[in-house]
Amino acid sequence: MNDTYLQYKYCLNKRYQKIDGFGGAFTWYSERVFSSERNTTSLLNALFADAKLSIIRFKNEYSYYTAGNAENADVMLHIYKAAVEKAAAYGEKPIILLSCWSPPTYLKSNHDIIGGGTLAKHEDGTYMYEEYARWWVESVQYYSAQGVRIDYISIQNECDYTAEWDGCEFNQEETSTQASYAKAFLAVYNAMKKKFGDRAPKMIAPETMSCEPTKLYAYVKDIIAVAPESIYGIGYHLYIGGVSDEDNNTVQYDSFSQNFTDIKKCFDKYTYARWQTEFFRGKGLQTAALINNTMVQANMNGYIYWSAVWMDESAELEARELISFQDENKVNVDGWSYCADYFALRHFSEFIRPGYTRVEASMQGGDDFRTSAYLSEDGKKLVLIVINLSKTEKILQIPGDKIVSSSLYQSVLGLEDSSSNILYENKGALKTDSTAKIPGESITTIVLMLE
Repeated sequence: MNDTYLQYKYCLNKRYQKIDGFGGAFTWYSERVFSSERNTTSLLNALFADAKLSIIRFKNEYSYYTAGNAENADVMLHIYKAAVEKAAAYGEKPIILLSCWSPPTYLKSNHDIIGGGTLAKHEDGTYMYEEYARWWVESVQYYSAQGVRIDYISIQNECDYTAEWDGCEFNQEETSTQASYAKAFLAVYNAMKKKFGDRAPKMIAPETMSCEPTKLYAYVKDIIAVAPESIYGIGYHLYIGGVSDEDNNTVQYDSFSQNFTDIKKCFDKYTYARWQTEFFRGKGLQTAALINNTMVQANMNGYIYWSAVWMDESAELEARELISFQDENKVNVDGWSYCADYFALRHFSEFIRPGYTRVEASMQGGDDFRTSAYLSEDGKKLVLIVINLSKTEKILQIPGDKIVSSSLYQSVLGLEDSSSNILYENKGALKTDSTAKIPGESITTIVLMLE
């Protein structure tokens, strides 16, 4: 052991949350995956064979424009089939989350799918909870019949936000102007159980804009009081609850820390999973640090990036999506380009598989580092995430007499200077003294095979 090296420590017996997966959303612009301008095969391979995204978030558009139909069903099916095919190669199945941005116009108080309304009312002034639940059952039946298996649902994306796009608002409690989120959720849950029984999709709640635990609990407390078993996971976004800047595409990853630790305090007495279901602000290195914080500080089980694909004329590396489209093939011969956040997410998603468990990990002398470690179900593979937030290269040593083999994957994503960027290079194995160079402003995934 060399005292000048950073020393890595892990404890396989100190275990935390089990991982459900990492993923991305396919909503607006997803049809462009299959445009003739693009190499669709290489794009889908990048997401599902290389990054191995395990969770796909789709948008529920059933009866949006035509009763009994959804215009996005065909695109969803093609993406789903590609994910199934790629996942089968490594013995898994993708997980599908279907989220609602808005119900059809007949269920909206403003008769418009654009935000600013809540559920419609009957003539007697009561809200259409049962009709909303029926629409949800029909939605799951419809997409399933098209060939897309729905594993999880979220009844409303950002129920606490007045959107300028598709949206629907629900209050924490029913008022004269807003329907109750809890009543709507329970109506959907009961309708799903009645129709599908044990095959009913699991439900995520409340998928708010905010990760503030007081708001999360306010939306689900009445659900917990009536049917605590109805919730599979507490889902939320990170647009409120920390400091981020959409215009400059930055996030202060440590600014969420108090809310993350308070979420654990608020929900640790329950068995609910925790999913971050939408966020995109932050440069690549910041995104990696934020994901790591959600894993360590909030015991997150699932992390879904917004968005997997997006139309972005800038096509810059630090764009706010995983993969960027341009209309005129300005990026490369494939008609799409990688973004920095693709590599940030891939450092987690490729090797940390559903069913893995986070274990205790730390670095002696690594104040400028963030790290976490994940153990496979059979205990034979350990995946370490090491993020160097400083500009200084360090040597990391990983002692352990149970290590049989190792492999390292590394990205350098300078926050100010991108001239030395390294995008997910295979750096081979640890040195014979179990060390590895960790460049400044870098993300490193270290895969260890154990005895």
